[in-house]
Amino acid sequence: MTTIGASLTITGDVTSREDVTIHGTVNGKISMEGGALLVGPTATVQADAQGSRVTIHGSFSGDVTAAERVELSSTAQVQGTVMAPAVILHDGAVFNGVLEVVGKKGRADKPFEHAKAS
Repeated sequence: MTTIGASLTITGDVTSREDVTIHGTVNGKISMEGGALLVGPTATVQADAQGSRVTIHGSFSGDVTAAERVELSSTAQVQGTVMAPAVILHDGAVFNGVLEVVGKKGRADKPFEHAKAS
């Protein structure tokens, strides 16, 4: 497991094949080729992130694509697009953007249908 400490700022691309926990700042692109991404409560991330599992507790701005799931905790502040087969939003999470629940192959299983008021 790799930890990006609270005093560390990374500008550029981060690629990993193991779990990564971010407590600091990342600006750029995050590619998780294996392992999970955890954005800690003190983290500030402005990036596009791609991986199997992504959990966000801190501030995240950008697009998130996950093969398995994305979880936004009660302390998460997220702005951007979230795309995954499963998305968990805990009470208190702040999310502004587009949410797309997709199948395992990266496409929506069923289009969202708006409920019509009578």
